[in-house]
Amino acid sequence: MKKNRGDIERALPKDGERFDLIVGGGGPAGIGAALAASVNGAKTLLLEGRSFFGGVAAVSGWMPMNRMLLNKGSRGGVSEMFVAKLRSYGPYGCRDGKKSWVDGDGLHVHPDYLRLAVMELLEEAGCKYLIHSPVTGVEMDGNKITSVVCSGKYGSRKYSASVYIDATGDGDIAYYAGVPMRKGRESDGVFMPATVGFVLANVDEEKLFSALEAGHDDFMGKIKAKAKEAYATSIFYSFDRTTVPGVISVNNGGQEDIGIIDATNLDHLNISLRTGLQVAFDFVQIVRELKLPGLEDCFLARTGADLGIRETRRIEGEYTLSLEDSQQGRRFDDVVARRYGTIDPGGLREDKDYHGTIKDGHDYPYRCMLPKKVDPLLVAGRCSSLTHLGLATCKSMGNMMAIGQAAGVAAALCAKENTTPRLLNVGKIQQRLREMKVEI
Repeated sequence: MKKNRGDIERALPKDGERFDLIVGGGGPAGIGAALAASVNGAKTLLLEGRSFFGGVAAVSGWMPMNRMLLNKGSRGGVSEMFVAKLRSYGPYGCRDGKKSWVDGDGLHVHPDYLRLAVMELLEEAGCKYLIHSPVTGVEMDGNKITSVVCSGKYGSRKYSASVYIDATGDGDIAYYAGVPMRKGRESDGVFMPATVGFVLANVDEEKLFSALEAGHDDFMGKIKAKAKEAYATSIFYSFDRTTVPGVISVNNGGQEDIGIIDATNLDHLNISLRTGLQVAFDFVQIVRELKLPGLEDCFLARTGADLGIRETRRIEGEYTLSLEDSQQGRRFDDVVARRYGTIDPGGLREDKDYHGTIKDGHDYPYRCMLPKKVDPLLVAGRCSSLTHLGLATCKSMGNMMAIGQAAGVAAALCAKENTTPRLLNVGKIQQRLREMKVEI
């Protein structure tokens, strides 16, 4: 629906405006938090550092948004709102995703339709928002956050709220507030890889996917063998259909043998982006020279708008969810979300193959969102309190949105009751989520 300038300006915050809730980060966790809080009556502001909302799905191009559904049906709550909005655009906006044990219950979403969908949903929910607004600092009164600071070409702006949710992925708000943090794999500090996704055009889709189904390992082996001559290759490649005929999206694990990439390190970001572009360029050269089925005449249509980051900082929270918790299906009295799927370290080689060894639909406890020392703060998404393999377990976007949703409901309840997340009765969060038809 057409919007005039005044319509859009009403969605933007005024200088000095105070909120019930400020959410940092506009990926699936942040979207879930902002929408859930808004529909539950909280005056909410969503801040995003990039020029668009949607996180990695908007960055990479038709990246699978896995676990947005549950057994092909609705997950209730804001997930249902989100999927309904995307499907309202027809086949151009999204299509059903893969059905594998890694990628089930998902959607392939056109990145530009996704960006618009999020803005429309926020406007419909009455949530204010700003893009180009990374959180670059906080103001504190003892252990209490009193405001967040955004910086850009416009200078700096300060926004205040009763509650804050860090859904930045990198844990930026928590980090600036002095919350104790963990980074990388416990044994060696290695991170799951960062990725420059890319999109190929002029692809014979049926020929490609038939060849992959018939001999995936042979297909990849030919690429690796050819690459030994001079090309940059990735740890893995994964191919996804898109909403445009003859166009496919390629996920990957960044350049092989590049060493540790910490995406909170400026030098590492530059290295990862540069080598990621080379991986995309060289992939096209390789498959055209090899005349691999379906890709004989393909060309590079675009690369991702930014790096896709799988792992950086994680907070030390009141509870740290581990691989063992998900393997055993451990139950928690303060469960506020469920995680579905499997263990996917993004191509990173672990000590053993953990695939498929978890309890599908295991509990995610509220305490993982509660950081040590700092109030009134909740942390949602990959920067919450998890071990390295606890993060690698069920990190799909639908799960991140469900976790963000729980944080948003908690923040709205805090605003209504004039309390803090740490003092809130978890039973009230659970009750409200069930009223929203969310399975917990």
